[in-house]
Amino acid sequence: MNFSIRPLLMGLAMVLASSAALAKSNHIQFVSTYLQPGTTHPDQNYLAEFLNDITAVHLGPEFFGSVRDTLKPKQVLFDLPDELFNFKDGSLLPNYQETINNLGTRYVDGYEKTILAFYIADEPSDYGITRTSLELVIKALNKRFPGIPTYIVWDQNCFDNSPDLDAKCGLSGQRGIPAGVDWVGFDWYLRHDPRSDVADFNNQIIATVERMKKVTDKAIVLVPDGTDEFVQNFAEDQKDSVMANRMKMFFDYAEKEPRIIGLDNYAWANHREVLHGVDTYVKGTREYPLTKKMLFDLTARSLR
Repeated sequence: MNFSIRPLLMGLAMVLASSAALAKSNHIQFVSTYLQPGTTHPDQNYLAEFLNDITAVHLGPEFFGSVRDTLKPKQVLFDLPDELFNFKDGSLLPNYQETINNLGTRYVDGYEKTILAFYIADEPSDYGITRTSLELVIKALNKRFPGIPTYIVWDQNCFDNSPDLDAKCGLSGQRGIPAGVDWVGFDWYLRHDPRSDVADFNNQIIATVERMKKVTDKAIVLVPDGTDEFVQNFAEDQKDSVMANRMKMFFDYAEKEPRIIGLDNYAWANHREVLHGVDTYVKGTREYPLTKKMLFDLTARSLR
């Protein structure tokens, strides 16, 4: 039998290269969403709209307690900031250890596998929440719930304790990645003309991930744009297209960067935000068909 083995070797090399490419994206472990920011009791119907298509959702303790038996195998990012901190001055509430224990007794005990992570602070430097306070909370959570990760999201690059950020971020000497935290992320949305999205993504998202990698070895979570908050001046169909394209940019990049373990979409449902001092009704991902389909399709691709 006379044939060349070279085509077979070339074919095998292509298969191995393809397998290696697939393996590179295995670092993505979950895709989650903020359900309805700032609302203690969101509409329960929203849960049914996405739980078949993504893996986790932010829920506060009381709402989690009302739906926890219906969530499996999906999981929850258990939101704790309102339970632990005084947002008027950023101080840690004096009864935080008792609060954590009571939350366990009332909501978490027996449902530990339903908790993907404890979300302990959102943009802490903006509220004066110190690294010392965060470390006390993390220590108490790890003692009460060993094995459940803790997760914090900062405003832009305010996770860095470098003095060059003191004027922008405040908390001089009390910023930085707290000891013991498991997952870290940042909010930095693409606010400008969509024609500059590629440059803005490079200068904001990619550059900030690189900065984060230099100051911590923790797992990173990306927070994709998922509302029309930053495209208010566009027509509805234009908003949907811009938001869908931005969603894809986040997922495409996350699949290439092995330090990124998840994407935490902001946000699913409608809510209110203060934009430039004006109380504004903001629409979430659920209102935009292209963006919603993009989120679901990319989730399926990333978690393949």
